[in-house]
Amino acid sequence: MIRVTKVLVLASGRGTDFQAIVDHQTMGIFKGVVISGMICNHADAPVIKRAQDSAIPSFVIKGVTGTQFPTSMAKEEARTAFDNRCLELSKEMRTELVVLAGFDQIVSENFVEACKFKIMNIHPAYDMDRFGGKNMVGNKVHEMVLKSDVGYSGCTIHYVTNDIDGGPVILKKRTEISRSDTPESLERRILKLEHLAYPEAIQLVADGRVRVDESGRRCFVDRYSDSWDIDWDLRQQSYIAREREKE
Repeated sequence: MIRVTKVLVLASGRGTDFQAIVDHQTMGIFKGVVISGMICNHADAPVIKRAQDSAIPSFVIKGVTGTQFPTSMAKEEARTAFDNRCLELSKEMRTELVVLAGFDQIVSENFVEACKFKIMNIHPAYDMDRFGGKNMVGNKVHEMVLKSDVGYSGCTIHYVTNDIDGGPVILKKRTEISRSDTPESLERRILKLEHLAYPEAIQLVADGRVRVDESGRRCFVDRYSDSWDIDWDLRQQSYIAREREKE
């Protein structure tokens, strides 16, 4: 009997990463992974309709991003209230993994500690030391990459800790940079990588193939034993072929 890992997704915007994760479920690519719900912190975000169209339970909880607060303490209180509600829903749905997919809000320390090494995030850069951290979001990341001397970029999936973008890395994928690249063209190419990488990382965690070392700073990932990589790549071909047909 296959053990089932229930996943709760937190998203804020267009929801393309969320859609890719859901597609891996509906196409039968995942094994033992079920998307139990999606929480959004913006009432007008397109990701909400994506969840509804896919019959994924969705919850809108007002967040702190884009809202003015009289004091920093009031903002943190609102953040804590948001995260506490997320934790309540997570317990109700008995989820074991929280996935941040284009989520534009920093989670509180209480949330991180309550779900230690059970929260994943994706960042649109390969080199997290140079292009990760506070305020490194959206096209700003790609602009910084293109201004640098690196010849490639990509995406990184990591566990969330209280060190912004500093949690142990689960998986990376990369793409070469061309002279004609703009922040927009690089974003589009990296998004395609994200849509492949995030489901893979989720499946690796669900299969018990990701272990955090004693320091809490590094992941050991077993992608290759028992031909796991070959099996996954074969299963994901149906998704890759479908996306190519759309181009």
